[in-house]
Amino acid sequence: METTFSSPAEAALQREAGVPGLRTPPADLDRVYELERVVAFVRDLGCQRVALQFPDQLLGDAGAVAARLEETTGSKMFILGDTAYGSCCVDVLGAEQAGAQALVHFGSACLSPPARQLPVTFVFGRRSVALELCAKAFETLNPDPTAPVVLLSEPACAHALESLATLLRPRYQDLLISSPALPLPVGSASPQPEPLERFGRYFPLVPGRCLEEYGAFYVGSCHDSPGPDLDPDLSRLLLGWPPGRPFFSCCPDTGQTQDESARAGRLRARRRYLVERARDAHVVGLLVGTLGVAQHREALAHLRKLTQAAGKRSYVLALGRPTPAKLANFPEMDVFVLLACPLGALVPQPSGGFFRPVLAPCELEAACNPSWPPPGLAPHLTHYAELLPGEWGLRPPPSWKLPDDSECSMELAESSPAGKDATSFLSSRSWQGLEPRLGQTPVTKAVSGRRGIAIAYEDEGSS
Repeated sequence: METTFSSPAEAALQREAGVPGLRTPPADLDRVYELERVVAFVRDLGCQRVALQFPDQLLGDAGAVAARLEETTGSKMFILGDTAYGSCCVDVLGAEQAGAQALVHFGSACLSPPARQLPVTFVFGRRSVALELCAKAFETLNPDPTAPVVLLSEPACAHALESLATLLRPRYQDLLISSPALPLPVGSASPQPEPLERFGRYFPLVPGRCLEEYGAFYVGSCHDSPGPDLDPDLSRLLLGWPPGRPFFSCCPDTGQTQDESARAGRLRARRRYLVERARDAHVVGLLVGTLGVAQHREALAHLRKLTQAAGKRSYVLALGRPTPAKLANFPEMDVFVLLACPLGALVPQPSGGFFRPVLAPCELEAACNPSWPPPGLAPHLTHYAELLPGEWGLRPPPSWKLPDDSECSMELAESSPAGKDATSFLSSRSWQGLEPRLGQTPVTKAVSGRRGIAIAYEDEGSS
């Protein structure tokens, strides 16, 4: 009977995890993972214990990279994988648990400031870029040599932007080259004047110029992949770039280009839809999507105050990485807000998976705070400092805050069960949460519990 409706219990215990991506040939490890620079980083700090953080798709190379670094530096390496939230964030908590004195982050990174100080270096990888093809594509799209254009790229292609600009500058004089907003080494002084930091990048604007004047030429991604999902980094750029300025992407392998204005329009339209859903919501689930980004506690407290001022009820949910199955346990929520890093909030969601919309913090801000800039013009969050009150003030509660009359209270209770008094609501559910019952249960010795998996414990037999 068991095998009729599901796999045998033994199959779940014997199933092997899939191979995490293709492995890099040993001869290419030094180049792909920039091991010479990593060795210099470890030796300069004199670290004896170093954490190596890999995303899932690079874990196949983790053992070989760690072994080579241990052999070269003499330091102990610890591999961090399967992070509780997003692999783009620096896992300072995991590094501290291993007693690491520094951390090397491999792969794409959001470059959000960590909640705790720890020496960190980033290795994005060095994706090959067909410079001649990209330069030709740029010239085709930009016939006017005086037009202001900024060169952007995915992190793995950032190494090629200076070389690309060298090919273009004999003709194009108003080129702006972006660079990843890497954290400064401990004890180093900030450059003067400080460049503009936005979207996890530095933009060295000359005095009197602003980023809104520039079009964009983005080197990265590819358009031959199935499905409409965009890379979160590109989505962040499209959401925050001025709607009236051109934005083109270029495949670094083939030089194939695409006008991203249509996709940017769809992203902005979806943002406006999510903002309206947040305005109509009575109950908001605040999903804790990170514990390692600076000021995440202050941002969470701010969103709770914001929803309260807007006449909404909020619940804080710490569930790790959100999945449709997890969020389906909370049908009383009208919308969810994922308090994560800028890229974590834009990770493509499974089609039709979530039964309630999952918003970014700035979309809830736009719905509840009238002083927030228009959604299409506001830059997508780079740091939580942009969300917290400071440069702009929180206006008084909106005029549509719920009144206390009985009809409105009844409507709220019917439309969302969590709008009721919390005690009466929980009493109507079969599971009401963990009850400590301190001092009310006798003290007994620990005994051996049931063994196996839920589908068939060992004492249940095979029936």
